[in-house]
Amino acid sequence: MANSYKDRFDKLDQQLEKLDSRLDNIDVTLARQNVSLETHIKRTELLEEALVPLKAHMNQIMGAGKLIGIVALLTTIIATILKFKS
Repeated sequence: MANSYKDRFDKLDQQLEKLDSRLDNIDVTLARQNVSLETHIKRTELLEEALVPLKAHMNQIMGAGKLIGIVALLTTIIATILKFKS
């Protein structure tokens, strides 16, 4: 009877060791992923900073496009009014 309990405890101990080993592997994996995530965050921040001048330029181009559109619209309206008056 005592031998049976000892065998059971030995099996439980082995299973606990396997679980502990798996948890250690998970900790190592999480540490690697954390380092990878930090690198990714840094790269993303650098790319976002590099996009700031591009966004400003895009806003200027869009503003110029709107201005050209408004001038074209006004020119068309004025030309139409002048055409119907004459």
